[in-house]
Amino acid sequence: MTNNKTTRRAASASLNASITASFTLPVAFAGALLLSACGGGSGNSSSNASATSLSAAQQNYESLMLASNGGAHFVAGARLAFSTSSTGAVTVGSGSYLFTEDSSIPQSPASAGPQWMTTTDSSLAPSLSVPTLDGQRYLLNGAIVFSPASHQVQISYNGPNIQATYLAADNQTVVETLQGTSYTIVPLSGTIANSPSELFTASALGILTNTINGNSLYNHSATWQSGAAYMKSTRHIVGDTVLVGDCAAPATTGTNVTPCSTTTTTLSAFFPYASSADGRTYNLSDGQIVTLAGVQAWVSTAAINSPTTEYRVYFALNGQIYSAVLIRDGTVLQTLYAGSTAPQDFYLYLNAAAVQSVKAALTL
Repeated sequence: MTNNKTTRRAASASLNASITASFTLPVAFAGALLLSACGGGSGNSSSNASATSLSAAQQNYESLMLASNGGAHFVAGARLAFSTSSTGAVTVGSGSYLFTEDSSIPQSPASAGPQWMTTTDSSLAPSLSVPTLDGQRYLLNGAIVFSPASHQVQISYNGPNIQATYLAADNQTVVETLQGTSYTIVPLSGTIANSPSELFTASALGILTNTINGNSLYNHSATWQSGAAYMKSTRHIVGDTVLVGDCAAPATTGTNVTPCSTTTTTLSAFFPYASSADGRTYNLSDGQIVTLAGVQAWVSTAAINSPTTEYRVYFALNGQIYSAVLIRDGTVLQTLYAGSTAPQDFYLYLNAAAVQSVKAALTL
């Protein structure tokens, strides 16, 4: 199954941080990429509070996220496809990218109420393009609902925390809510090469530690600009969330999802089922049939192999069987990048000075 999650989404990502070679054996640098989720929520207990009542997490959040402070920049995807000539000259392919998701809010939710977040994507290297991003499909109230990559997201404060709410394509239906409980700032100084190791092992910036034919991808003597820093955020899912994806080819977008079966109409007759996505065959006894998001669904007892804890779901809808994953209420969002040995429960965001530092250091 393919879950078409963009970099903006909470769970496992569809983009990989990688280097591939066109005419030589691939230099593997694959890692499950995040899905950065940033959202907001409607209704909160502190939207009318004064700025002086901000929690430490909210102060740190605003130090990046406010537009006047330059916004927060998530390294959302990295892939370099290159080829070498007979003389060893390197050419970076057209399918390459190294880009950030740039997010900001105009005012503090503490003083101005819930804020709509502005999000754009931009390349860290002028020679590279930004890939076309898909949206995400959800199962809600017995129907498949689509949230495009150009989603609407609202930020609000809930007590000391930051709440994020995503809307569907109709800009009204809430499809996903995240709550951030921890935001810390890590200053950056000195050379980029001597940065904290987590900046490379816990973000797609780790691609910079690779070389192409012995050549570095950035200037190892380059230094961080004054004021450069990154923010670490920890968030969790609010409410059980069901993410829907294509079970087989062809890959689709929108609400027209490719089912697992168009001939089997009942879950009890669907099993055993060989899942290529999970690398195993599921039997009926490996889960339970329940009512989930308004439909009859089978949910696996054991979690699947994913950084964030997710459970495989097969559900019956309109005479067909579809595939999805369930992220349970309260689940902490996790990431796993190349260089990491275990999932990490935080995401990293660069401030404006840090982004400019990386752009100046790249040799692509």
